[in-house]
Amino acid sequence: RCRGSSHPRRRRVCRRPDRSRPHRVESGIPSFSLGPDGLWTKYGQPSNLSYGVFSRDPQDWWEQRLSDEDAVDNAEPNPGHVAIAQLEDAGIIRAVITQNVDDLHGRAGSLHLLEIHGNRNYLRCIGCGWRRPRAEHAITDVPPVCVECGGIIKLDTVMFGEPIPRAVLDACFAETQRCDAMLLVGTSGAVNPAAQLPLLARERGASIIEVNPEPTQLTAAAHVVVTGPSGDMLPRIVQALRSGEYRSN
Repeated sequence: RCRGSSHPRRRRVCRRPDRSRPHRVESGIPSFSLGPDGLWTKYGQPSNLSYGVFSRDPQDWWEQRLSDEDAVDNAEPNPGHVAIAQLEDAGIIRAVITQNVDDLHGRAGSLHLLEIHGNRNYLRCIGCGWRRPRAEHAITDVPPVCVECGGIIKLDTVMFGEPIPRAVLDACFAETQRCDAMLLVGTSGAVNPAAQLPLLARERGASIIEVNPEPTQLTAAAHVVVTGPSGDMLPRIVQALRSGEYRSN
């Protein structure tokens, strides 16, 4: 049984998946980097994810991006995403930290969402940091130009070789310092700086709970391990909490 602190400043944080793990697969998004079936294992790292490629020719990058459609465009939140939003609505989870860029947490109802690698449904200026939903900004010319400073606009997603925006990274570390429990769902624990967060939380006395169908690099640091797909396990946890089977002190 996981027990939470009654201290008013202590918070439970859900640290969500990186881009390689099973939680995305449950929403129909192929795994990227890990395992024999990972897209990068089969085909290599796609060059259009590189910030250097974008910087050299943003017009060509945008022309390719607007002509492509992939599984992420058609993905829907799965029961695991919905369960996380329900736990947040119940006040059990106070923040959701994710490396995924698919916006499935937001669409499932999560509100306090910290997206380390950005959100593919947003645009961001590389000059002044202007950021808006993509649906609110019609792209008529490529590369799109910022209305605030005239700089080049890119997708909000953080590319390889591009710095993570300082504000969101600082917010992630702040939540980690405040939390009394951290729920790890579908993460390999192999991608920094996010992989540091559970270890920092544990050092500060937080309980670490892992939900994953297989062991990860963070399993040894977890106080509680729930083995199974998040789409199955998280709704069962929500149901158990609602029925009073588990209570926090």
